[in-house]
Amino acid sequence: MTVQTEPLICTVTLNPSIDRTMYFPRLVVGELNRATRSVTDLSGKGVNVSVALRRFGLPSVLTGFSAGVYGRVLVEGLRKQGYVCDFVEVQGETRSNVTVIDAETGVTTKLNEPGPTVDEGDIAALEARLVERFSRARDRAGDAVKQVCIFSGSLPPGAPVDTYARLIQTLSASGVITVLDTSGEALRAGCAARPAWLKPNEVEAIELTGCAPEDLSAARLPQILQTIRQLGPQRVLLSLGARGACYDDGKALWMAEPPRIRELSAVAAGDASLAGALWAWLSGQAARAADPSQIVRWAVAAGTATAAYDGSGIPPHERIAAVYTQVKTRCLCRVP
Repeated sequence: MTVQTEPLICTVTLNPSIDRTMYFPRLVVGELNRATRSVTDLSGKGVNVSVALRRFGLPSVLTGFSAGVYGRVLVEGLRKQGYVCDFVEVQGETRSNVTVIDAETGVTTKLNEPGPTVDEGDIAALEARLVERFSRARDRAGDAVKQVCIFSGSLPPGAPVDTYARLIQTLSASGVITVLDTSGEALRAGCAARPAWLKPNEVEAIELTGCAPEDLSAARLPQILQTIRQLGPQRVLLSLGARGACYDDGKALWMAEPPRIRELSAVAAGDASLAGALWAWLSGQAARAADPSQIVRWAVAAGTATAAYDGSGIPPHERIAAVYTQVKTRCLCRVP
């Protein structure tokens, strides 16, 4: 499960969280509801990506912002689990989020706090820390080791919409492979910085292109993905929920369709998909044969296995591999 030359990977979570997932047999708004159980996770999209990458045998450095008591709980907890953390501490309090799952309807409801407010000094400190870490690695290993920086999740209050774009431009200029998974104006601004990878979902694809939901059919996907790539990203992994995902590397567009499952929680499924795709891509890069059909197949396997797993946790690799054998792929088109 390891690539031939292990890359240096950093995940950046600007707005991490302590996540509680609560399960109810039936949720009735406005009444007293008693949970049958609850799960607490150290979370945030970049954190989830790091957890998923470790399931594939890839270590990573977890970075971003932490604040207050919850921030210390987050970082200390992650270190106890064996993760390398390099968070910039800021004023305020790391957020605590709640996910409510209604077993009767299968509906998942998320209640997210805003997180601590950051300023220019905080962003500059993180930028300098990332540059220093990748520079040290480059000095030790040269160009033999691929360097990857994954930016995931929402911006904290106070961060300008071009924060991700700024960080992507800084690191890309020194040869770091940049990956972006966010939403809203931060997503559009980040696209213009030309990240190596972009991972939107259906809602974000609609926001970026102005298309209608019905336009995300297999017949229209080539046009939609081309439109997104024209905004700047070199590769696009578009997650399509229960329909699977498609991957466009500028040469061909591949789609992967998952088996039918009983979904328990979609939390972190997209993060797992991104990790599965990056692992397959890095493995292929090491072997000089990155197969796009395998990239999207592993993405869908990881996302699907996670959706059938409890809480915001990532399942073991064995479960992901079992789903992988049931994922079907097809090429939608090739670029001349």
